[in-house]
Amino acid sequence: MRLLLFNMIADGQSAHSLEPICEWLDARGVDYSMFSDEVFKAEQSSEFKRMQASICEFDLVCSFGGDGTTLRAAHIIGTSEVPLLSINFGHLGFLAGAGEGDLFKALEAAVTDKLTSDPRIILEAEVSYCNGSVENHIAFNELVVSRGHFGRIVSLDMAINDNHLDTIRGDGVLIATPTGSTAYSLSAGGPIMAPNHSGLCVVPISPHSLASRAVITTSQDMVEIVPNVDNRQKLVLFIDGEVFWIHPTDGLSGAVAADDERGEIIRVKAGVSKNKLNLRRYGSYDFYTHIAEVFFRGSNAR
Repeated sequence: MRLLLFNMIADGQSAHSLEPICEWLDARGVDYSMFSDEVFKAEQSSEFKRMQASICEFDLVCSFGGDGTTLRAAHIIGTSEVPLLSINFGHLGFLAGAGEGDLFKALEAAVTDKLTSDPRIILEAEVSYCNGSVENHIAFNELVVSRGHFGRIVSLDMAINDNHLDTIRGDGVLIATPTGSTAYSLSAGGPIMAPNHSGLCVVPISPHSLASRAVITTSQDMVEIVPNVDNRQKLVLFIDGEVFWIHPTDGLSGAVAADDERGEIIRVKAGVSKNKLNLRRYGSYDFYTHIAEVFFRGSNAR
């Protein structure tokens, strides 16, 4: 078995914790490589692309950190379906397959092939720009089309399977997977979806209307978001919390300006990928018990 160890080193905690992990793996003759999420921040770097290209050489990816680190590891895996075990060293750890206290028990289960499977759907999107260019992206939590200028609303037309459903005037629209239904979608008023649901959820963000509501789709449905003819605001595209497109004149703090030649986003089409994210878990797990512990009666209750 060959493992890829992916860690969050912003505060040094997880990086320090990898030393005993490496010693444990060395003692058992397990082959492994290490990869830091610092490289992820330069997503177009040659190192990041090299790791993506070689991901199928690994039998399991192990991420050490919180849910953000898990999502970054998932983007390295992409649609390859290489299994992912997340060890929670962070805050919520909603995607974690094991806690820090079960670290070595989980690794033992990993190298002896005794982890349980928890497959999750992947959102795939096609983003079109006014210069005719088209980009393909994937998301594990959500894709967000939002306003670039804070304080001003956007006007977006939403259609499912070419049937116009609503014109949303507000902060934007997010399209969430069941995995993402407990993230930004939850904060935006979207429903909690069972993780084995096969469709997506379209959630208006702060709509200036009493009629706009979240819509749950099936695995066969295609969601389309286009700027309404009355829209006058620049759009921003976020995928799993990262800025993927922003107009070069927008000036959002911390964002990387987009290529001028692409121009404005004119269409986003999203559906369910035929591939899955293969999460792995150690020990027993019940989604609804976890929901209750995290959101209703646990130490992190809101």
